[in-house]
Amino acid sequence: MRKTLKQTANAILKPLGLELCRRNDHTLPAREDTWLTEQYRALINEIHGCFCEIVFPELPHCNRRVELLEKLLGTPVSEAMCIVKYLHNSLHLDGDVCEFGVAQGATSALLANEIRETKKSLWLFDSFKGLGKPGEKDMLINDIFNLGSIEKYEGTMACRLDEVESRLMYISFPFSRVKIVAGFIEETIKSAALPEKVCFAYVDFDFYSPILTALRFLHRHLSVGGSVVVDDYGFFSSGAKSAVDEFLAEHGDNYKIIFPYHFAALSTPFCILYKKA
Repeated sequence: MRKTLKQTANAILKPLGLELCRRNDHTLPAREDTWLTEQYRALINEIHGCFCEIVFPELPHCNRRVELLEKLLGTPVSEAMCIVKYLHNSLHLDGDVCEFGVAQGATSALLANEIRETKKSLWLFDSFKGLGKPGEKDMLINDIFNLGSIEKYEGTMACRLDEVESRLMYISFPFSRVKIVAGFIEETIKSAALPEKVCFAYVDFDFYSPILTALRFLHRHLSVGGSVVVDDYGFFSSGAKSAVDEFLAEHGDNYKIIFPYHFAALSTPFCILYKKA
């Protein structure tokens, strides 16, 4: 828990020239560990308040949002706030909510909590076997695990399905509204059990092929006025940017690409695709 908090806090603090570190190699005393947790919680609360007051003043209040922001693992808080913003912009439209690339389910829980008062279902797509095999268009940009090559990332980032389910159980989101599609998207997309209409999606598949597959599926099912947030646009693998750029070359007349505030994408770049026609 301490390691996760430290990593997440440093992802936020690094652009500000700050870093949390231990004074020695020993376990932090319980009092200091509690102080670190409290400081992190206060920081997340301040960031959330700043977004709600200044950046997205029209964003509606949602119980437990700050608590779930504290529990995020791979998604920076600023990106999560943008996800929440564009999700709420889309909730009046027909269709369900999708997440492509679920990992531990921390972002899934955040999305579920935001749609609790609606009748929309949450569709979660993940292999639960880690990343697939990178393709020719997946060139390593950021060696986040220091593995030395993009090929060595195959199979990494695998998470268990029961971990995702436990996070949804923790917030008491009704499982009747959760649709989990397990397997690599290139295969599962051929299944008949898929949403007919989508109002919002978050795509975090890392590599070119699954991202492009997801975007092409969404183009057929996304309501006009809906949005897709695509993670890692120009980060980790070149595949995310290549997939988005190729998709826009095919359907550019239908979409507007939106880039977040610079400060919101310092640690992990991302983009938003707004379907305008």
